[in-house]
Amino acid sequence: MIPRIGDFQNLLARLETWLARHRRRFLKGLCPGAASAELAALEKQLGIAVPSELRLLLGWHNGQSEDVIGKFEEDWQLMSATAIATAKQELDAGAATTGWQKSWVPFLDNDAGDYVCLDTAIAGVPVRQFWLGKNDHPIVATSLYVWLQDFVDHVEQGKYREEPERGTFMLQKRGQDL
Repeated sequence: MIPRIGDFQNLLARLETWLARHRRRFLKGLCPGAASAELAALEKQLGIAVPSELRLLLGWHNGQSEDVIGKFEEDWQLMSATAIATAKQELDAGAATTGWQKSWVPFLDNDAGDYVCLDTAIAGVPVRQFWLGKNDHPIVATSLYVWLQDFVDHVEQGKYREEPERGTFMLQKRGQDL
C-alpha cells in the first residue's frame, strides 16, 4: 500500500499530539523540521533520491538534540539529515566488511553502530534493521509508513513506557507489567 502524503502527515500529527500530552520533555528535544535546502543537500550527499516518506519524517522533526535524555523508539534515536549523510558515508565505506548495503539509508541510530534504515533497492522501500557484527539484517516493516503506523498505534494504545533514567521508550511485551 502506498499511502498518500496526507496519511503520513496525519500519523505524524497524531504522534506529535501524543508526545505533547505524555512525553513533553522529549518533544522539546526534537529539532525543528528540515528545510528544503537541507533535504536537497542530503539528496546530493546520498547520490539517490531521498524516499518521500523519509522527507516527510525529516520535515516533521530533523532529528533530536544530543542533549535530550530520551529515545524516539526502544533504544533508537531519530537522526537528522546531517547525521544520516555522515553515517551513510561511513557505512558505505565499510560495506565490504560489515554487511551494510549501499542502497540502505539509515534514519534511526542506537549509538552502538546499529541502525534502522530504508532499503531503497526493494520496491516499497521497506524498513530494515542493521546490526553491526551480525549477518541477519531483517526487514521489520514493508515501508516507513507501515512502521510508523504500527508505532503510533501502539503508542496511543499505551503499549510503550519510558524508562526515566536512560530514556528508552520500550514496547511492553505481552505479560509484562505496564
